[in-house]
Order: sequence, then C-alpha cells, then structure tokens
Amino acid sequence: MADPSNEVCPDFTLDCYQPLCNALMAHAENPQQVFEDMVQMWTVEHNQWVATWIERQCTEALLAEEANEVHLLQERESKHLAEAEAERERAEVEKKKPKMNNFDDEVEVGNVIIPHPSQYMILKLKNYEFIELWYFSPKGCRDVAKSSSSIMEDTFGISKVDDILTMHHVAALKQSCNVVNDCNLPILDFFCAKNSFLVHVEHAGWLKKHINALVEFFWHLKNHPIFNCRHGNTVILLYAHHVRRSWHNNLKCGTAFNISKVNDTLMNAFNKEVVDLRRNDVLRKASLPPPISSPSVRRTN
Repeated sequence: MADPSNEVCPDFTLDCYQPLCNALMAHAENPQQVFEDMVQMWTVEHNQWVATWIERQCTEALLAEEANEVHLLQERESKHLAEAEAERERAEVEKKKPKMNNFDDEVEVGNVIIPHPSQYMILKLKNYEFIELWYFSPKGCRDVAKSSSSIMEDTFGISKVDDILTMHHVAALKQSCNVVNDCNLPILDFFCAKNSFLVHVEHAGWLKKHINALVEFFWHLKNHPIFNCRHGNTVILLYAHHVRRSWHNNLKCGTAFNISKVNDTLMNAFNKEVVDLRRNDVLRKASLPPPISSPSVRRTN
C-alpha cells in the first residue's frame, strides 16, 4: 500500500464531479458551500487513511523487529550449541589421549616390587570373583609372563560381564594350565601371595570394608593355634580355600558373611578330615606286604 500522505485533494470544479455537485446543491445555499463540504469530506477521509497507514507501518516495523530479534536469538543459540558440541568432542578426544602422571620427587623406589599378575586375574578381580592366590605368587607371575609372550598381542576374545559382551585380549580370558590350587600351595607361598593379592584388590576398586575383612582373615589364619599343630599348614590352606571361595560366591548373591571371623568348628572339622586322611594313608601303607627282594646272585671267579 502506497503512502497516502502524498495524495492531494482533487479539484471538485472539474466536469467529472459535476453530477455529485448537482446532487449536493439540493441541500446547500450556494455552489461554493458544496465545494467546501466536498473538500472537507475528502480531507477527513484522507486523514483517516493516513492514520491507518501509519499505524500499519508501525505494526509491521514492530513485527519485523521482533522477527529479527528471534532470528538473532536462534542464531546465537545455534552457535552456542555448536560451540558446546565442539568443546565436548574436544574434551572426549583429550580424555582418550594417554596422559603421563606426575611423580613425587621425595619418594624413592620401595624395598619390594609387587609382581604384576595376568590380565585374566585382573578381570576376575574387577568382577569380584574368586581366584587362586597362585596367580599372585612370584611363580605364578613368571608363568604369566612366559605364556603371554607366546600369545599375539592383537589376538582378542569375547567375554560376557553383566549380560554385556566385551572384547579382551586372549590372555585376559585364558586360565593358566599351571595354576596351583590354594590347598596345594606351600604355606610360605600362600602368605607371600596374599600380600600381592591385597594390593591388587585395592587397585581394582574393592570397598575398604571388604579389604579390611580380608586383611583380618589372613591375620587370624597365620596366628591361629592350629597353625602350630602337626598338620596345621594343610588345615589352614584347606580352610582358607573353601571359606574364601564360599565368601565370593555368597557376595554375588548378596548373602556374604564376615570372612574375618574364624569359625573354629569348621576349622576343627577340616583338621579332623586331614588327620583321618593321614591316618588312613599310614594304615594303608602299613598293610601293604613288604616288597619282594630279588635273590642275590653269587659271583664265581
């Protein structure tokens, strides 16, 4: 719509307006009054059109300004989201980059270096599963180092943890064929391996309550009176193996007991079992007939 303020009042004395003037003359005193009334009516109507046009222009300008503000706001928001996404991607990339931790200038190397066990063992610990202490002994760690060197590092296998399939190196899924049951470990190797075991369960993120219970468990075993008996080593190893395995199994079911408390009734039952086995073994050997010696051959010259 064109700006009506530029329009000028028409000349009502022209012949084209004569019929309108003649119709208005019936109610006017003279022709001049008719022309003045027509000019006045046009002026009133013209002013209304100008006012309407100005109002419409203001409304359109306001709407255009609001639309522009909305557009600018959307652009800023889109830019902010794009920058946030780019920053998140940069943070993810930075997070995946290997980082070198700092070290303490005042700390020296320790007197003892804890052997590094297998990936199979570490995976077991992270899943809070039972694992033989042999894996934490120096012999077990040497066996792992020897066997891992024969397995290609890019060989992977699949394991299932909490209904989720996960890829791991084959070394992390394979149990050593040389593993020794806790019951058959030398007692010194058993208590030596438990130190490395306690260190690695802490690295695996076990709860402090569970770690403290295991510390007390091993302490009570080493200081139990039956430890000094004739077959005490065998009884202690037998008790430790069965109790620790049962504790891990019950942990999965949410019914675990306090492993730090030694059950003397169970300990005595294992002691009786060992004593009976040794006595039966002695009786069996005693009942065997003596070996037949081969006759001596007299040598003649």
